[in-house]
Amino acid sequence: NSLYQGYGTHYLDLWVGTPPQRQTVIIGTGSKYAAFPCSECDDCGDTHHIDRYFEDEKSDTFQINDCGSCYTYARCLPSPSKGTNQCRFREAYHEGSSWNAFEASDLVYIGGLHDAALKKGSV
Repeated sequence: NSLYQGYGTHYLDLWVGTPPQRQTVIIGTGSKYAAFPCSECDDCGDTHHIDRYFEDEKSDTFQINDCGSCYTYARCLPSPSKGTNQCRFREAYHEGSSWNAFEASDLVYIGGLHDAALKKGSV
């Protein structure tokens, strides 16, 4: 079972990157995004996340989406830290919290064991 019930919410494990890193995300009906903090994130509520920040520099398959491939809701804007343009977007919630992010692409699978990534060839 890859869907877990928490305190007032449901969540699942995403295994992201090559090699895979676990990112546990909340499943909700009020957002069109699946997002999680990466290692470059400042003040991202690190005490509120189950997993460590995603380390994109450790993934052989990670790539930031360029402005020619932004999805519908993202806009091409300057990156605050990189000095280049990125596909950027924001999500705000009714209770007052919000986050800003950039679009990226990587290999992802859902589920599997909670404590260890699947081994290659075991699916």
